Amino acid sequence: MSSNQDDIPESSSDGRSGSPAPSLYSFSSSVDGQLMLRQVYGRVLNNANDTYFLPADTEEHRRLDLQHQVITLALGGLYPAPDLVRRALRPRPGKAPAVLDVGTGSGSWAIDMAKQFPHCTVVGVDLVPPRVDGDLPPNCRFEIDDANLGFSHYRETFDLIHARSISSGIRDYPQFLDELAQALRRDGVVIVGDGDMQLFDEWQQPLAYAEEGAPGFSWTHRMFFAAYNAMKNRGGSIDSPSMCPTWLRANDAYTDVGWHKVFIPIGPWRQNSNPRERLIAEMLREDCLRYIAGLTPLLLSEGYLPESVEMMQREASAELRELRARIYSRWTFAWAVKK
Repeated sequence: MSSNQDDIPESSSDGRSGSPAPSLYSFSSSVDGQLMLRQVYGRVLNNANDTYFLPADTEEHRRLDLQHQVITLALGGLYPAPDLVRRALRPRPGKAPAVLDVGTGSGSWAIDMAKQFPHCTVVGVDLVPPRVDGDLPPNCRFEIDDANLGFSHYRETFDLIHARSISSGIRDYPQFLDELAQALRRDGVVIVGDGDMQLFDEWQQPLAYAEEGAPGFSWTHRMFFAAYNAMKNRGGSIDSPSMCPTWLRANDAYTDVGWHKVFIPIGPWRQNSNPRERLIAEMLREDCLRYIAGLTPLLLSEGYLPESVEMMQREASAELRELRARIYSRWTFAWAVKK
């Protein structure tokens, strides 16, 4: 049976929200630009073998804000498959369309969607609340939740579900896609997207691993390779960007599967690029520089020596700033419609 806002209790039996009705885990009001969280804050979330400490790093949220701008410019909008999205979120009597942003990060995408679709309810979920400057749109709210725990409390609730840049934190991505299908209403749309940890050369061919001093060696690629292995060892679904179309087609809950790949230069090294392309490349370089700088805890936890991490970060950052590496990043987006 399809659910609607009148059917959904304020909180479910497992203590999480049956959103889009507010819950004890919700925060949506703003006073002096600061979010008021209606929950005791400052705890530690334990999830299987992982521990997540609250609150999130403000610098990481700023990086995610920048990344959001890069992807929006590269896509030419907030989402691929615009016809499917607009159809799913069209105004209709009796029930406001609802949007879920899984792994909302800084909250930028959710806030922009709330502004673009003021007749919709937009809910962003993540392990930690975003740092929001200024007032939230009245139709936007954030909740603390862990995507690995499933979405039974959201059953048949949303018309659009968006999940971007969360592959490293998802243990079982096919199961995750199945959970998203259960949270969608009939004819709802799911959109997933992520950047490949595999980097590409100037001809958009995958870069092969090379030792220092060998032809084709890149410090930037070395950093991404180290991060890939560390995330893989921690159980993240780090290969999901290339696999999502296959997984969506294999899931009987979905139809009309589509995908789109975008290659973006890391830095403005391409000749004859137009001002828009150059801007996107410069922004992605800054995003990568911040990403590389933030990898220290992950790599140290994998047994890298502090001096080795510092050296790799220094060399990779210099390589990007000096445009010594002609490298592309590839972003893959996939979508499907709930049967």
